[in-house]
Amino acid sequence: MDLDLSDKVASVVSGTLALATAVVAVRRHTRDRGRRGWWTSLRPLWRREADAGIVHPHRFGGYVKPLSEVYVPRRAVPRLAPAGDGVDVADLLTGAGNILLIGEPGSGKTALVRYESARSARRWLAGRGRRRRSPPGPVLVSLPAAALVRQPLPAALAEAYPGDGAPLDVEQPPAPGRRWLVCVDALDAVADPDERAVVLNRLAELARSPGPSGTPRPWRVLVTTRHLAEDELAVLSDGYPAYHLAHFTDADVALLAARWFPDGATARGFLDWTHAQHITDPVHNPLTATIAVLVWESGQAGAAPQPGPAALLDEFVRALLRGGRDSLDAACEALRRRPPDGGAVADWLSTRHTDLVEVAATAAVAGGDPVAAVVDWSAAHAPAPPAAVLPDWSARVRQVLLATDLFRADRHALASVWPSLVEYLAAGPLARDWRPDEWVTLMNTSSARFVALQAISRAAVAPAFLRARLAEPDGAIAAGHLLVGRSTAGAGTPSFRADVLAALLTHWSAGQDAPAGRDAARECFSLLTTLAADRADRDLLHEIATDPRRPGDVRRAAALFFAVRTRTAHRTRARR
Repeated sequence: MDLDLSDKVASVVSGTLALATAVVAVRRHTRDRGRRGWWTSLRPLWRREADAGIVHPHRFGGYVKPLSEVYVPRRAVPRLAPAGDGVDVADLLTGAGNILLIGEPGSGKTALVRYESARSARRWLAGRGRRRRSPPGPVLVSLPAAALVRQPLPAALAEAYPGDGAPLDVEQPPAPGRRWLVCVDALDAVADPDERAVVLNRLAELARSPGPSGTPRPWRVLVTTRHLAEDELAVLSDGYPAYHLAHFTDADVALLAARWFPDGATARGFLDWTHAQHITDPVHNPLTATIAVLVWESGQAGAAPQPGPAALLDEFVRALLRGGRDSLDAACEALRRRPPDGGAVADWLSTRHTDLVEVAATAAVAGGDPVAAVVDWSAAHAPAPPAAVLPDWSARVRQVLLATDLFRADRHALASVWPSLVEYLAAGPLARDWRPDEWVTLMNTSSARFVALQAISRAAVAPAFLRARLAEPDGAIAAGHLLVGRSTAGAGTPSFRADVLAALLTHWSAGQDAPAGRDAARECFSLLTTLAADRADRDLLHEIATDPRRPGDVRRAAALFFAVRTRTAHRTRARR
């Protein structure tokens, strides 16, 4: 009897163990199947983002270190912070809520999106789908703001990330317990005001609309842009806390040099050269710093005829055009083989490489087709229409532009690699034929403002001519935008900056309107808010508020500005 009982107990125990083992196996299989589901679907996306992040946008005649090796971590300043204290951008990406990140031309907004997307992708790939090894924070995806002109965010992302048979679905969480972070880059690059309004409204609606059954959407949105008009910023004011991307510090420039160059001696040589070139302040702009590094590394440092940022950019662009000259020469040779008009057209074209690229740049800035613009320009100015001589003239133009490394192939047309460099080229005609009235008009036009900033830098015009125009709203606003573009030579003189700030305070407090029905007071307040995010300008505003040499209404306006700014910041925090 005892033996039979023992056999029965052993049988029960072994059956229980077998059942437990089976349950564990089923749970493990279910878990692994779930893990393989989201892991398998997202792995191609992460590989794509990781590969894109190691490619630097410019070769400049040789090998350039991957972006992941030379990138300098960035900080941002809350737009309405009373003290203007900064935060790590990486913390913003892993935090809560949507973000509006504002940066000047060349401040590294697109590079930031590319680097952070690649870094996040590499960390997710390293986790291999295991929750304990997965990185903290969201899954990053990105697309240009222009993709939202014709379709809403989910459809635009599905088109941008088609996947293997199943397009990306941001309506579902990317992984258990995680959300998407959708980086919408270059809002300002939507040149048409009506189209930009469509994108702004789509983004605002995303912040207002909950998911099905009132649940939070499985995504957050990061929007990057250059400075926008106040009425455009107001569209996103409730759902997108705004931050300004901080400039490089001296330590950041030194870190870039240390990461880029092979040894400390070379890095110190580069930093000494920036002092000799009088560009220690301009290289606080990441684009200018990167160009300076490329010029120095490529042995072009002694080629700039004069010190200063304009000469640096000029030499860099000339080097890019020299590197792409073979494509133009090939087009000229093909034209010469097509008598009777081909020879004359080739002679005309061979001396107009820069003109051709400037025409393409002007079209790109305006949101047009660079290739079509060059075809039309050449038909109007060449001895004979090149398209009538060469049947593949459009393809030749496309190749000439791609060879400069200033443009890249997009789905429908060519797009600029670095918009600031394309704007630099588009500014050429105004820089050579300086017209102050036209410059002020361009500075007060959102789509052309950054071309005007490049033009005044290239023309080496001192901003003192604006002092006589500060009494008018348009002149003060143009000068304010000049100050916002801090990399512009000559815009940092303290006395000039103080006079511009005082003029902005005057027009804001008077509630004046600008021509064409624009709300000048609102634009002045927007510029003051942007400038006050920088400590130096904030200190100037404090000095204006207490300077007995300033008119009483200006001093009172400065005090009122700080009071309004503080109250708005408190209200913004309360809404969050």
